Amino acid sequence: MKLQRIENLNKQFEENNWDGVVLNSALTQRFFKIKDWKSPLMISAPHAVNHIREGEKIHSDILTWGLALYLSECFNLPIIYSTWCEVWDPNYDPYEISTYKQELKSYIINKNIKFLIDLHWCWSERDFIIELWTWWENHPNILWDEKLLEIIKWSLEQSFNTYIKHTKKEITVNTLFPAKNVNTISKFIAKELHIPALQIEINKELRDTKKEQMNILVSALENIIKGIEFYLIWD
Repeated sequence: MKLQRIENLNKQFEENNWDGVVLNSALTQRFFKIKDWKSPLMISAPHAVNHIREGEKIHSDILTWGLALYLSECFNLPIIYSTWCEVWDPNYDPYEISTYKQELKSYIINKNIKFLIDLHWCWSERDFIIELWTWWENHPNILWDEKLLEIIKWSLEQSFNTYIKHTKKEITVNTLFPAKNVNTISKFIAKELHIPALQIEINKELRDTKKEQMNILVSALENIIKGIEFYLIWD
């Protein structure tokens, strides 16, 4: 049922060969959307549709839109996600030309958001199941909070325990991509607004909605959210 719901939520993003759809308002065309809820934890899916990086079209992180919307439904989380192939990449280009970052910053300030999760896929050839990007070992993107990182990593490892033993792939932190570029969403938000922000790179071998490993992934993300929300309440 979970995976079917994610597939259904994601269907509108499949239009125009994953370029998505334009959301028109009275004043301007919108290339992304913010869904408002009152939770202090927020999810971002900047590559939900195709995007442009240095003039080249890059294919979308398929199903990150559906995943974000599903988790929003389950936990009443605010989310931001791309809806149309923009002329820039929200996770690469600078704040000055990124309305995605500009409105995300404004929303986080106005709604007092305390934690941001930024969802992405990576190639199935990677030797990890999931990698957490916190900007190397000192973890400034999560504000040097080792306890918070332990909660997130432990939640993932518990969910993927059997899968890890079978595939020999692990949950890693900054082994390949540190999210240190100032223009990544997690780095920008942590640096500018001083709230923890985490970029999660998920191996594409978990993306098949017909296989059990995606059920495990969804449960793992649910456990992360529960752990973070509990931590934010009681810290």
